[in-house]
Amino acid sequence: MKNHILIIFLSLNLISCMGIPKLKEEPTKSLVQTIAPQNSKIVFQSDQWWLNSKDEKLNALITEVLSKNSKIQVARLNLEKAMSTLESTRSANLSPINLTGNLTRSHMTGTHVSTDLDLDDDDFQSNGTAYIGSLSIQAQYTLDLWDKFESLTKQAEYSKLANELQEKWTILNISTLVTNLYGKYIFISKEIDILEEKLIISKEIESLQNTLYSTGLSDKNALLNAKNNVQSTKQTLSNLENSKFALKNSFFSLIGDVKSPIIEKVLNEVESNKTNFNYFFSTPEYINSDIIINRPDIQYFLAIINSQKEKITSMKADFYPQFAISGKYEYQSIDILNLINGSTNLWGIGPSIYLPLFNRNVLEQNYKIAGTDLNIFIENYNNNLVEAYLEANNNLNSLKVSQTNNQMEKTKFSNSEEIFNDNLTLYNVGSISKYNYLVFKNQYLNDKLNFIESNYNLYKNQVSMISALGGYYKEEVK
Repeated sequence: MKNHILIIFLSLNLISCMGIPKLKEEPTKSLVQTIAPQNSKIVFQSDQWWLNSKDEKLNALITEVLSKNSKIQVARLNLEKAMSTLESTRSANLSPINLTGNLTRSHMTGTHVSTDLDLDDDDFQSNGTAYIGSLSIQAQYTLDLWDKFESLTKQAEYSKLANELQEKWTILNISTLVTNLYGKYIFISKEIDILEEKLIISKEIESLQNTLYSTGLSDKNALLNAKNNVQSTKQTLSNLENSKFALKNSFFSLIGDVKSPIIEKVLNEVESNKTNFNYFFSTPEYINSDIIINRPDIQYFLAIINSQKEKITSMKADFYPQFAISGKYEYQSIDILNLINGSTNLWGIGPSIYLPLFNRNVLEQNYKIAGTDLNIFIENYNNNLVEAYLEANNNLNSLKVSQTNNQMEKTKFSNSEEIFNDNLTLYNVGSISKYNYLVFKNQYLNDKLNFIESNYNLYKNQVSMISALGGYYKEEVK
């Protein structure tokens, strides 16, 4: 008998194996490992990277936004849901304990019933009606012979990891967005300060041109150009004020509100204290490929791939016979009030088997779809890995260029400042006219604005580099 059971068991498994479709899994790409110089140490920080700026105003803005941003809240809710799903899969092979009750009403008038039950007259109504009640409890445990439920648990674990990485990536995107808005607000505030100085100069030049024109020492075109310069400066200032207003609203939109005392306080301090740009790290000479591979979004795709592989393993188990142990205990009695102490108690425990005979076509199609989804996830990973590496290298190149340009702008501005100071001295001793002095001062302000813009571009490129790397990057010499 045992040999017959073993033969049947092996035959069913053989038939199941022959019916499982073959899946072709695409390979995942890998990056060429960058070898770090032996005299350097790579420091990388993805969590709360902004703390390295030592900028209390920036830290306050990011903390405020992260605590109220809806995208962050959604990411955390998805993580909470994934954790609940993981908990539920750990007991997926246990059926719920079912408690069922039943009441049967039978007319027995004129019917002869032969029974061994000890029946009293009270068990029947005067019209010959009997009420038979039953109460049962049952449960089932499915044997995980083919690792179906273990794979479902691993799938849920990878799904939880993917949601953790998604939350991490969302925090990175929001924090770098806030940092960019903060830098833009600093730049516009500085630009407005300089243009207000230029407006004063343009008005003085207009007044001088008006005097010169009225005395016949200048032509009408020079006067009109001076008037247009005043209007153009006013127009630019108006546009900048509008941009500053829109930037403030951008901060508010990130917290899902129309105002925030914390944000307003920080932005007011930016304007009143003439905040300067912060620089987060020295420009690295190379990009360590390990940092790219460990970027949250890249790790997210890997987690999705591993989760899908576990799903396929659990689906593969559906092709095999499923074995379970079922148990049931039941009370039956005609005396409803004493059902628990009924004269008839039934119980049973034993194995059951499920054979996928008539739904194999559905199982095969779903299995193939899962395999196709796996390859889609792999291709997404491969594509994002290459794009992430190229993005990091492009940002590194832009950062190096902006750093070089910033050094040149610094030199140019230093020369312009020296020229202006020399002409200020000449003006004070009466060697040059006020008109010439104002022209030199206006040029000095133009060079100053160019230098501030160069500082801002360097700031932006550093933030872009942080975003591309997935956090704070620093190279230290041992």
